[in-house]
Amino acid sequence: MSNVAEISATLQVLQRQRAWYIKSRIMIANRLQATVAGTIGYHSGMEEKERTKLFGQAGKVIKQITNGEIESPIKNIVMTTMLSIDGFDDAQKKIEKLMLEQIKQLPRTITDWVKHKNQRGFGCLFLAIIIGETGDLANYANPAKVWRRLGCAPYQYDGKVQMGATWRGGKQGKLPAEEWEKFGYSPRRRSIAFLIGEGIVKQNGSKAVGADERLAETEQENVGPYRFRYDLTKAKIQKEHPDYKPMRCHLHGMLLATKLLLKNLWIEWNKDTLAKGYSYASDALGETDTVFACV
Repeated sequence: MSNVAEISATLQVLQRQRAWYIKSRIMIANRLQATVAGTIGYHSGMEEKERTKLFGQAGKVIKQITNGEIESPIKNIVMTTMLSIDGFDDAQKKIEKLMLEQIKQLPRTITDWVKHKNQRGFGCLFLAIIIGETGDLANYANPAKVWRRLGCAPYQYDGKVQMGATWRGGKQGKLPAEEWEKFGYSPRRRSIAFLIGEGIVKQNGSKAVGADERLAETEQENVGPYRFRYDLTKAKIQKEHPDYKPMRCHLHGMLLATKLLLKNLWIEWNKDTLAKGYSYASDALGETDTVFACV
């Protein structure tokens, strides 16, 4: 397992570089969009709806300038900035290629698990990113530790149990600085988990029509375990909480599907040293089905 630890450490270094390239590219792209928006009427006193509209128009103008469809006094600014953005994109792709090379060096049991049809929508790059953010999963005592690291677990304070995004919003209470430090919440890591959730919901098989708690995944020929968990969770919440908005039900279903995948990944990673008591989850909802104030 020492080799796995070394690979994990290398992936952490590469993921930090990848995150820097992505953040830098976004900052430059946003600055360019704001600059162009200022040339077509944007000002700080505008309503949010109008600001959003103008920023959208600015994106179209940038595309037209880049494609040579229109002339503009700020053409040189746009073209120079786009070269920088393309450079960051290329650097990110090179880093991701190196990360995938590291994944190939992991034990076949792990890579074969990732490539299995049950993990459709996840893939080796997401595995590399996850390990880049968590490090060696052997260092986590249980799946709940991984959930917390990736922002998929709630935090309790002052009698309230809420997800990180809800605490950040502040509408239902705020966390003091020392509590944020204890929480260890990272919006970047949570966004990665969110993207994983989107992938497995969209690509982990077709909708489990008529899904209920008695139906095993194996009986749903075209439905993977994570899509099944999503459908089951969403249907259950909609039935028990008819007042909830569809988006809330969708997001919570996606959250539980993500937590199920992370749990199974942790089990697969540690299966050679795992004590009895852990097994791959089936269709029944278990410890992850609690509904929080916001997901």
